[in-house]
Amino acid sequence: MPAPHGSSLDPAEPAPRTYLAWALAATMLCFLPLGLVALYYGLRVNRAVGEDRLADARHDSVIARGWLWATIVIGLLVWAFLAVAFALLGAFSG
Repeated sequence: MPAPHGSSLDPAEPAPRTYLAWALAATMLCFLPLGLVALYYGLRVNRAVGEDRLADARHDSVIARGWLWATIVIGLLVWAFLAVAFALLGAFSG
């Protein structure tokens, strides 16, 4: 019989990563709106681990990682766009 949703399948397995530190850095340096979502899911992982719901924590960890990568990619694209726009406007010419 499968384990019920939210219960831990193997207690010896390590807790999933929260990605909180990376999400915080990406939020501050890359793209705020998506970074806040990554932080939210990282906090959900922490809460699920504290309540011994490892299956939920693993699921939320995967979602947090996805939002983290989206934050980094979109943030780099935004910064690149801004750099090109400022360069075309002559902001870097001396």
